[in-house]
Amino acid sequence: MLNFSQFDPAFSHVAEVFEEYVESDRERGALSLRINGSTVLDLCAGQARPEVQMPWARNTLACCFSVTKGVLALLAHLFIDRNFLDLDAKVCSLWPEFASSGKKNISVRDILTHRSGLPAVDEHVKPGLIYDQAGMERALSKSSAVVPIGAAPVYHNMTCGYLLGGILERAGGATLPSLITRHLTGPLKVDFCIGLKQSHIVRTATLSQDDPSALFSALKDDPYSLFARSMAFFEGNEDFNSYKWRKSVIGSGNRHATASAIARLYEHFILSDGILSTSRRDALQQHLYSSDGNDPILGMKIRYGEGVELSAPPSLDFGPNPSSIGYWGAGGAQGFADPDSGLAFGYVTGKMDPTLGTSARAAEYVSACYECL
Repeated sequence: MLNFSQFDPAFSHVAEVFEEYVESDRERGALSLRINGSTVLDLCAGQARPEVQMPWARNTLACCFSVTKGVLALLAHLFIDRNFLDLDAKVCSLWPEFASSGKKNISVRDILTHRSGLPAVDEHVKPGLIYDQAGMERALSKSSAVVPIGAAPVYHNMTCGYLLGGILERAGGATLPSLITRHLTGPLKVDFCIGLKQSHIVRTATLSQDDPSALFSALKDDPYSLFARSMAFFEGNEDFNSYKWRKSVIGSGNRHATASAIARLYEHFILSDGILSTSRRDALQQHLYSSDGNDPILGMKIRYGEGVELSAPPSLDFGPNPSSIGYWGAGGAQGFADPDSGLAFGYVTGKMDPTLGTSARAAEYVSACYECL
């Protein structure tokens, strides 16, 4: 049974598609849609924690993985608007240690567009480094580029959040959780958390995978691939429910959120009366770069704006508008905003999909949304 906190009958088809997945035991999670700043559909269903029969509620938090990257980008663009940050500034002007090993000319723009050459580091790393923010920043500071700097973008899978997070902390003079709370989630009153406290953990969904060992066993099969190197920072038994995962500050992918929070944050990429200036919003919608063929990390086509992904169905399906701004997260979570229709979309799930890119479920929800517009 679906639990609605907001329901516009015009979007009943979306609810029906979601319910079909829930009833066939292929979904448990939440979906939120907003049009021009107003919620038209907000629903959740299924068990947040099947092991204790805890139902999914309006305030259930779920890990949204790389959807986190888009929120860091939103903060970066807010800082650019407020002259805290310059897109063309060299990273080392804020972070002097970063200049080592041939990286002195890397700019903030390079970081935002995944062209800093650092989807991995140039030396062996100890598994578990991902949970150590300072350790990750040191490793990235010392490393030379592992792919060409300033060339075609290569998805900075797990390093992006430490690179951009490190810049934001130095520009803003505070920790990343504090900056996000102060400038985004506090003023906008949204439930989007990083570095979870116990009060957050008690309402956090358990994530399930059909084969929890599949990801890390695949890395062992080809340990020298760029994808494996981008994931080498993890411990091999991480199931994304661990205390270490939840309490760490991993700007690349461990924020926990409600679907409503994702929709409300992503709509600020397009809202005319939102937190960004008109010039920033216009810049974000511009297609700047595409992966050279299939991205060597994810093996799919990606289109990039400044710190955001742009719709590229079927791999990144943010609807038919090529200017739609979003981010896909591992397991299927997704957030995006369409500047033409005014649609903002937030989706979280407890049943992780093994597909890279937009999952079949999410694609059906997106398609249903556009059928209802």
